[in-house]
This record gives sequence, C-alpha cells and structure tokens, in this order.
Amino acid sequence: MPVVAGWLTGEQVSPAVIEQTLQAMEEVLALHGGEPARSTQPGAGLVAFADAAYATPDYKEPPVLDWIPERRTLLYRRPLSGLHPLYYIADWPAPGNLLFASEIKALFAVGVPRRLHLAALDALLRFGFIPAPWTAFQQIAVVPAGSLLRWQHAKLFVNHTTDFRMPELEDRTTPPPPTLDELTAILAQACSCMLPSHEQFAALAGGGPAAALATLLLAQQTRTDFPIATIGSTRTQRTKAWKEVERLAAFCQHSQLAITGSTQPEFWLATLQATETPSIDTRSLALHQLLHTTAAETNARVAFSGLGAQTLLGSQAVRPTGKFGSKQGPQEPLIQRYMRTTVPHKEGAITSTLWSDEARIALHDAEPWETTLHARKLLRQAEQFSQSAQGVHYLDLHLRLPDQLVLPFQQLAQQEQIALRSLYLHKQVMPMLIRNASDSDTATDPLTQLMQHYAPALSTRPARLPLAMPLTLAQQKDTSELVEQVLSREAIQNTGLFQPAIIEQLRQQATQQAPSPTLLLAFTTQLLCQLFQIEGW
Repeated sequence: MPVVAGWLTGEQVSPAVIEQTLQAMEEVLALHGGEPARSTQPGAGLVAFADAAYATPDYKEPPVLDWIPERRTLLYRRPLSGLHPLYYIADWPAPGNLLFASEIKALFAVGVPRRLHLAALDALLRFGFIPAPWTAFQQIAVVPAGSLLRWQHAKLFVNHTTDFRMPELEDRTTPPPPTLDELTAILAQACSCMLPSHEQFAALAGGGPAAALATLLLAQQTRTDFPIATIGSTRTQRTKAWKEVERLAAFCQHSQLAITGSTQPEFWLATLQATETPSIDTRSLALHQLLHTTAAETNARVAFSGLGAQTLLGSQAVRPTGKFGSKQGPQEPLIQRYMRTTVPHKEGAITSTLWSDEARIALHDAEPWETTLHARKLLRQAEQFSQSAQGVHYLDLHLRLPDQLVLPFQQLAQQEQIALRSLYLHKQVMPMLIRNASDSDTATDPLTQLMQHYAPALSTRPARLPLAMPLTLAQQKDTSELVEQVLSREAIQNTGLFQPAIIEQLRQQATQQAPSPTLLLAFTTQLLCQLFQIEGW
C-alpha cells in the first residue's frame, strides 16, 4: 500500500524549498501512520511511508515506483486491479514541474488550485463514478489502472502498458479455464501469501460467495481467531444475506462483528475526507462505517474481502442466457449500453435541469470524458469484440473495477489504517476468473460452485447485502443541521452549481429509503466544497 508524495522540477530549485514542500505533504500523509523516508536534491524531492503492519512475508509485488536520480526519471506503475492510485498535477507551479501524491489532500497542502471539474461531475452522474484519468478537481489527474506514468527530463508521459488477457482478442489458442481444483489451489496460494506477519486482521463478508469463499480459505490458512465483519441496516438484519453471514461465522467457528449502519448525514464528512469525490449513492458511506467500526472494535490492520470477483467474472456486464457473449441482435452504441449498466435508473428531465445556467453553459463547452484520449483507446479495444456483452465486460474491467469498486474501498480503508486485501485481485487469480467468465457454459459462477463443493452447508442461493444506507435528505423538521446548512437556498446560490428550485423539489420528493442520485450528488458536492474549501469551478 504505497503512500508517497513528491515534487519534480526542470529547474535547480534549492533543497530547502523542496524540503518545505515535502514537509507540507508529509503532514497530510502522516495521519495514516508509518515511518517517512525522504530524498531531496536540487530540483527533486520524494517522501514515502513504510508500515510494517502491511508487510507480507511471501507476497512479492514488483515496485510501483522507481526514481532514478542520475537520469532524472520517475516511473509509476498502477496495477490493473486499480490498487495504489497516484494523483498528479503537471506543469504546476511552472512548466516542466510534476507534483504527485497518493492523496489529493497532500497536493492541496502545497497550494494546488482547488477548483471543481464540472465535466467530471457530469460523468459521475452518467457513469455512477468518475472515470480515470479524471478526478473531481481541475488539473488534478489520477494514473489509470494498468498505466505507466513516466516523468523524464521535465516531460510527462502516461501510457496504457498492461492489459487483461481477453480470450477472443488473443492471437493464439488459449488454454482452457482452470478446473475447480486448480482454481482452489490458486486461490489458496494467493490467500497464503497475502497473510500478514501479525494477527491483527479481519474478514469482511456480505452474504455473497466471493467473500464467503475468501473467508473459508482464510480460516484454513491460519489459526488466528479473526473476526468476520458485515454491515447492514435494521431491515437487512432479517434478510437471507444477513443470515448467510451468521451461518458462515458459525461454520468457520469465528466471531462475528455485526454492524448496523447509521443514517446520520454527518458520517459523510469522514467519507468525503477519504474518497475526495462526490457520490450519487450511499455505497461509500456504508463502507466507511464498516471499516471504521471494524478498526475500532478489532484493531485490525489488514482486512480480507471478496472485492472484484463479480466484475472479473462478468456478472455485471448484462450477460445473455447461456455462454458469455452469445450472439445478439443490433445493439445501441457500446458506450451508451455501458452507461446503462452502470447507472440503470435515470431521472430524465430533473437531471437535465439540475445545473445552474452558468454551469450548464460551461458543461456545453467542455469535453466529455468519452472523447478523451484514454476513453477513445478503451472504446476502440472494446469494440473489437464480436459481442457487445464482451465489450461491456472489457470496459467494466478497466473502469468499474478500478474506479468505482477498488479505489474508494482502498481510500476508506487507508483512512482507518487498514490494508485492503482481496484474493481475486491477485495478479495470478484475475486472468483465471476472466477466462472462466469467457468460456463457461454454466449460469453458476465458479466461486458459487466452489462454495457448494467445499461448504455444502452454506451452498444456498447467493444473496449479497446491498451496500446502501437509508439517508434522510428530505425537507422536514427533524433533518440534521448539516443537511440544512449544505442544501439551503443560500448555500446552493453561493456555489452556483445547481438550480435551488430543483434541489428543493428533489428534497420534497426524497424518501428515507431511496435518496435521489441527483440529490445525493448535490448534497455531497456542496459538502465537498465546504470540506475542501473549494475556490471555484
């Protein structure tokens, strides 16, 4: 879990100035613990944090960052899984400069402009997340998953360097998907090498087969009585998914930490502080409560989960009946179909009138994400598949997996000084699941089959807890002071982003169980502006 920051210039800036800049960024990153190590020289500086609690004795990952001072070259490799994000701003405060950090807050600490990126917020509303390399802030980018950032002699290059091996696009005959026994062996090995050298770890479960199988394998690999944590609302405690987690804990003979999520809007403060981006749903709010309570109650420094499995298996890619990618009739444009899978429910006219007149004019003149160089490269590759479902799966692997699932989960875990581990994001496991998704003729995914084989007592139909927290944003007497402060007509007018009348209409329509995505976008954006003291857009 690299925690780094640095400043590279094309000039001979004095070490004292470099040191001062590093110190400001270091103060932000130090909140997560670890021991800092600095390297400074005229025109360049780097600080990295190391924490022994995150070390694994057997898992040898290649370094994500290389700094070669004699060649004035920095290389940063973000893995395809989406772990280890790096944020950067180029040509600031002068041409040829590069400022980078593992958190946007560290860049703000040295004076980077705090301006919202309106086109990114519009993309969030259409995709359900902000696709890389965009962030919620102008000029600040994130290295896309599977890409290499290279800064050499005051010039910056960001290129896609690694890709998933998708069977249909490979030139040679690919091996068949692994058998269940082979997949079990690969998963067990991944579990073994990810174990920390201490006993401060927990498992996160939500009723589905991926997390349950990871927990079972973890229980086989260690004698530590690790807790199994899950989260739900008062309603979900009576659901099948909640009962499945209880049965899993009993089957493994491990303690269970059953967390009931809270509806308090104030919890968004900590959530946005970690994710550094607005939201259109309450998934990140639920994850914050899950990870915060797990850390507080168990002192866990590492958390194992089933993160990524369902996306790797293509279960979210609107698969037809039978084999993945079966022939279909004429389809809408691939990018439109993909957006329909990520945000299936639109709000029509309200969405189109959400923005203020000034923001709508700015959005009309802005480049949408779909026309960026990174987007066009991904779409060209996705459109090579003969079946649109395979193209959607390809986009899912490069967008939803890193940008919607992995990134916020890691950010929220890091805030609690927890290292996030998933067997399914292991470099050897990911291609196995993808090959199985492409070649399988059965509607049952291999993880469910493994659960049925190795734990028949738990082999009922998978049921996953929804990571959605009830949230009251309606205009009523018992609404919290924070909501009234953030969504008041005066606050909306001060930021100038949204139409006050539309926000009031959305609040009148809001229900406790289903907050509107557009209302949540407005609320979290307004709160983000206050939290980070945004200067404009």
